[in-house]
Amino acid sequence: MAKEPELLRDDPASARAVARVGLIGGFIGAWCTLIHILTARPVTPVPMLVMASFVAAGYAVANRERPLAASLNRWDEAVTFLGLAALAQVVVRSMAT
Repeated sequence: MAKEPELLRDDPASARAVARVGLIGGFIGAWCTLIHILTARPVTPVPMLVMASFVAAGYAVANRERPLAASLNRWDEAVTFLGLAALAQVVVRSMAT
C-alpha cells in the first residue's frame, strides 16, 4: 500500500479533502468511460465537474468553512473541480477543431 505523502501526514483534514477529490474524480471518469463504451459517443465530464463544484461549495457554506483556511477544505475541492471542468472544456474544444 502506498505511503501517505509527508505533506498530508500531519493534516488529516487535508488528507480527507484530497481523498474526496480523488474518489469523486475517479467516479466521474469511470462514469464517462462507461457511457462512452455503451453509446460509442464522446462524453464530456464538464457538467458533472461543475455540479460537483456546486455541491462542494454548498457543503462548505453549510459547514461554515473559511475559503482560505490553513488546511484544505471543501472550498479547495470546489475550486479544484472548477479547474478540472475548465481543463476538460479546453481539451474538448481543442479536439473538436
